[in-house]
Amino acid sequence: MEVILPHLQSYQKDVLQYYIDHPHDKWGVVKSPRQCGKSVVLAILLIYASLVEVKSWSLSISPIFAQARKIYTDVVNIAGPLIKKANNSQLEILFINGSAIKFGSAEQGDALRGYTTKHAGILCVDEGAFIKKDFFYDILVPITNVHHSDIFIFSTPKFKTGLFYELYTQGMSSEFERVHSFDWTEYDLSEYLPEHLLEMYRKQLPRLTFQSEYLAQFITGEGTVFPAFKQCVGEYTLDKNEELYLSVDWSSGTGADYTVITVGQPFGDAIAVHQQVYFNDKTPNTTVEYIANMVADFAVQGFKTVNIIVEKNSIGAVYYSMLVEKLDHIEVEWNENHNWNDQLEISCGTFTTTNISKKRAVERLELLFEQNRIIIPNDDKLLTELATFEAKVNNLGTVTYAASSNNHDDTVLSLLFLVDRLYSQKE
Repeated sequence: MEVILPHLQSYQKDVLQYYIDHPHDKWGVVKSPRQCGKSVVLAILLIYASLVEVKSWSLSISPIFAQARKIYTDVVNIAGPLIKKANNSQLEILFINGSAIKFGSAEQGDALRGYTTKHAGILCVDEGAFIKKDFFYDILVPITNVHHSDIFIFSTPKFKTGLFYELYTQGMSSEFERVHSFDWTEYDLSEYLPEHLLEMYRKQLPRLTFQSEYLAQFITGEGTVFPAFKQCVGEYTLDKNEELYLSVDWSSGTGADYTVITVGQPFGDAIAVHQQVYFNDKTPNTTVEYIANMVADFAVQGFKTVNIIVEKNSIGAVYYSMLVEKLDHIEVEWNENHNWNDQLEISCGTFTTTNISKKRAVERLELLFEQNRIIIPNDDKLLTELATFEAKVNNLGTVTYAASSNNHDDTVLSLLFLVDRLYSQKE
């Protein structure tokens, strides 16, 4: 029987050797850039622990189920001949020596209670920067206590706060003998991250994202999102020869929630925002009427192409349907009453807000601010909301973006819709 293990770099071997030298009651914390082989080492650790002793039991935890499945697949692909049974739906592996590995996610929460690592089995945690402290100490650590099992936590760093940062800091201190930290940036990573790739990522990514994901540096404060926006404040006069863009974040119609309309255009390699209009005193019908009138006014001013982007989540779907019908009427009426040289083109697209789409738009805006490739108006509401827009880690360990406590983000969201559309067209 032959099992071919992947070639390991020195920094990967050191983690495996740590487990071999300390098979009980030790915690290894691995800080690594992206794309440097964390999942390979994690998979080999799980396989090695399963073979050291018969009928051992190990657990692998990821922030979300999709990541858990990836680690499961890596182990299956590497250990193939050693596996007696692999359950693809339950994400469980049984080896020919009776040892087993269970793959789970933080999304399961209390459902993980009752499991116990056994004999030489270990607990491996993937992307520990996205694991909440209470989940780790209340659910995961008790799983290892009976047999004093080792725990290995791998992650690309994020903020200077939270579980992973605290454990990594403990492991770097001589005061905590139980915890040992590995900083893979102290090794030669050129095989995985050659200099030309690093330079490409440096240019393509926001500064803080590049620092955390590819330099493996902890960044200061969960709230740091748009530190460079002030340098981009200025005035911009709309160009009638350029297509016009309006992006709309709808108001729920309650409290201090505002409907915000951002008006902007592409400006060479940059994006220029002319103004933001906001209100919270209109009904759905009068809101749609207001936007339609804005489009009609722009047509009178000489703009021939108007593109509108609106959020389609929740109440947005109703607003969107009403607006499309209204805009179709305006476009037909205008083109019937003007000659063919003055034809008006109106398009209405949508932005569906998910954590993924919002993160993409935030990173695009962050990069534009850092590269001074966007002009924003000197609007107090917008500037205040940009300054108080935060990144946080929720209970599932996912980074989310929203206004800080007691603040609002309507103007930021409307700006994000515009940026996401125009940025996509420039790629």
